[in-house]
Parts: sequence; C-alpha cells; structure tokens
Amino acid sequence: RRFGTKCAACQQGIPPTQVVRRAQDFVYHLHCFACIICSRQLATGDEFYLMEDGRLVCKEDYETAKQNEAESTAKRPRTTITAKQLETLKNAYNNSPKPARHVREQLSSETGLDMRVVQV
Repeated sequence: RRFGTKCAACQQGIPPTQVVRRAQDFVYHLHCFACIICSRQLATGDEFYLMEDGRLVCKEDYETAKQNEAESTAKRPRTTITAKQLETLKNAYNNSPKPARHVREQLSSETGLDMRVVQV
C-alpha cells in the first residue's frame, strides 16, 4: 500500500489487478480519468490536456477557458483625440496641472471624452 502505484487524481492505491488509464507518467483509476471542469469521463481516443500536476481537462473545456482568458485580457482601443479636444485639455491643464474633480467632469462633458481619458 505504502509503495504501490497511486492514482494521480485521488491519490489512492491501485491494486495490480485493476484496469487503469495512463497519461504520460501518470496512472489513473478508470473512474478518476475524467475532466476536472465538466467531470466527463474520458475514453480512449478522446483529446484532452494534461496539467503539470496530473489533472485532466477535456479539449472543449480547455479551449473555452483559453478563449475566456483571451477575452478578459483584451485591451480597449486607444482613444483618438481631435485637435479641438487637445486644445481644450491643454488650456485647462496649463491653468491647473491637477484640476479638481468637478473641473475634470466639466472637461469631460465639453470634449465628449471619458473621465478617465481626461484625467490621464
């Protein structure tokens, strides 16, 4: 028990007579060879991703997670400032390098720019 083969998912011992699944150097019980996200049992021929710690993720869930990650890290496009907007901002910031919030709000409404753009 102490030194026998252990399942990479549940860490329980695997008797020598039991049928197992293998993924690289990891060994799994048949019922433990499943996706950690959707819990779908993986069968021979199914495409999956093996995490470094031995956890399994089916191809569909892996690609969905990658796509969600890419969408969450996507940056918003840069704001294009027109010459008139730039002139208004320059005049305001020449008068006061650190304008108060109400001044920034007024600049935002005058220029049509977002408050964050006016501040930065």
